[in-house]
Amino acid sequence: CVITHKWPVLINYTMIDLNTEFDDITPDDWKALVSQFLKGKPFETLIHETEDGIAKGPLATLEDRPETIAPLFRLETELTEGRPWHIQTPVSDKNLGFANTQLLEDLKGGASAARISLGDKGVPIRNSNDLKRLFDQVHMDLIPISLAPHSDTSIVELFSGYRASYINLGLTPQTPKLKNLIKKFPKSWRAVTIDGASVHDNGATDAQELAYMATNLAFVFRQLGDLAPEHICVELATHQDAHLSIAKLRAARRIYNRIAECFGHKQARLNLHVITSNRMMQKIDPWTNMLRVMSAGFGAVIGGADYITTRPFTETLGSATPFGYRVARNMQLMMMEESHLGHVQDAAYGSYHHEKLTDQLAQKAWSEFQTIESEGGLENLSAFNTRVQNAVKARKDRNSPILGVSLHPTDDIRKAEIRGN
Repeated sequence: CVITHKWPVLINYTMIDLNTEFDDITPDDWKALVSQFLKGKPFETLIHETEDGIAKGPLATLEDRPETIAPLFRLETELTEGRPWHIQTPVSDKNLGFANTQLLEDLKGGASAARISLGDKGVPIRNSNDLKRLFDQVHMDLIPISLAPHSDTSIVELFSGYRASYINLGLTPQTPKLKNLIKKFPKSWRAVTIDGASVHDNGATDAQELAYMATNLAFVFRQLGDLAPEHICVELATHQDAHLSIAKLRAARRIYNRIAECFGHKQARLNLHVITSNRMMQKIDPWTNMLRVMSAGFGAVIGGADYITTRPFTETLGSATPFGYRVARNMQLMMMEESHLGHVQDAAYGSYHHEKLTDQLAQKAWSEFQTIESEGGLENLSAFNTRVQNAVKARKDRNSPILGVSLHPTDDIRKAEIRGN
């Protein structure tokens, strides 16, 4: 149905000159205006700091932007076929039948890659038959497969029948005889995953996680030389603070570029995997996990991750449920297909707030990286681990409110508190 007008429609356009028709407002003017609404509280109550002591606002201006900035965006990765990033489904159930069924369901439902957890907390792969059961009806040549970080080199032989597939084997940087091992790999395989996410889940701050990543990067470049860029994956965690997560991922690319350049690789690209934080997940009122996972997923997308794994909100209750898996992948589908968040390569580029956070976080992490290197690097992390434990203690002492637990708890939780349970 087309509606047409039989009379002319006149629209008056008024041009606004942004340089002359608005009064010049200084930060002091803005501060004075905001202070009127604080009801006597000092302006400093609006200034919040990250766990690394970086101020997050409340206002960022041109003066806060670093002198030198550069876009820090993802590059097209394998088998995305026009997608801006891979929706990577987690596969970790101990029941091989369920793991296969859920993997197929996620792939049919919109996922484009898989992250396989092995060992005691993952899928029990003991031989090639187990591997065949896990990947039954899965077109391995069409989806990238990533193994969660591990140190079991025996798994390499099990994947020998999938040489045409894109596989990230997830080996640790300190895997024995790594350089000799990867010389036998096909070009579509990657060997090493630098596991910053586990350090995060053990309590590290964002700068500490990035510093740990940098230490591992330097170690791998020293060990593998010119082979390093083609075999490095980095896995980091994003959390409920989406804007800080954006800055962390952008800082990670900046740090990687600097380290790669120091080893003679100016055009090396970082293969960046992100998984949403495990330590932020709650068993009490697990529905609120969806809010945290969505914020973390948003941070991963805008931060420029190549592969993103969003945890099922029911994961903390034991094995994640099919509904939890469905919600996790649909979160990314909404961001990709409905919100079109991948249409801008680096949405945070030029943002005063994000550029300032990116720069300060990168500088803080680089300083910590230099400290670790002076203490012996990756082979002597005892002092670094102590600093991480200090961060854990400081976090517990702050006792910040947790949505659904201590902030806006459900009626059942309130009743339990009254009963003293």
